Amino acid sequence: MRLWPNGVLSRPSIFASPSTLFTLLTVSLATPTTTATTSAAISNTFAPQRTFRLGRPAAFASHPYTTMSASASLPAQTESFSGFASSPVLAPTAETSQLVRDAMELFGARPSAAIFARWSPGAVFADPICHAEGYAQYLAQWYGMPAAFAHSETLAWKLITQQDDRVEYVQLQRYKVKGLGVTKDMVSTVVMQRDPATNTITRFEDRWNHKPLGGVFSWPFRRLNAFTLPWIVGVPKETKQVMQDKTPTAGQKDL
Repeated sequence: MRLWPNGVLSRPSIFASPSTLFTLLTVSLATPTTTATTSAAISNTFAPQRTFRLGRPAAFASHPYTTMSASASLPAQTESFSGFASSPVLAPTAETSQLVRDAMELFGARPSAAIFARWSPGAVFADPICHAEGYAQYLAQWYGMPAAFAHSETLAWKLITQQDDRVEYVQLQRYKVKGLGVTKDMVSTVVMQRDPATNTITRFEDRWNHKPLGGVFSWPFRRLNAFTLPWIVGVPKETKQVMQDKTPTAGQKDL
């Protein structure tokens, strides 16, 4: 059984209501795009960003991939990234490079305790189908990805904003859905707000097709998604321990 947080597939105007969530979670994939997607087609491509399977995704966390490891340097930026060619190429600082590497690992379906040690326990994760507040909610979003994708890699990226408290970059990500062999290319703007004193993430947004988040009609579903996924997706004990050690008196409920 494969569970989909419904809301953005091939028809982005359709959103789930809380009363029909589990009816709408089990759906089929949209028609796949070809791997030779043009930049014009990419801008209109929607891909299900997160899929979840009942069980413990921690079992998939060590799955071998051929894309960049956490210790590798960043790939070269794409100066002519579609829609952002006029933006100057920014040279990332060491602190920015670390966070961008972490983000690429997460989008590559390789979450780890080391990455989340650089997240605030109370951080917010948001995309068009989820608004997760606190580690009990946002960890489930990321640890669901290895159960869904056989492969995920960053094909292109460009840093567009670098401030003491904010980092933004655009990316083209390729996802291969596990078990189906379906490949989807997705462009998005990744926005990371950080604490300048500690370089830890306080807010992380994935803006699909570079569109701002929001919308009163999608808000109830996005919050329901955040509350529901921790009951479905397992998180490794090591990662939970890292977050609990960072908030020993926060009183946040154990995952």
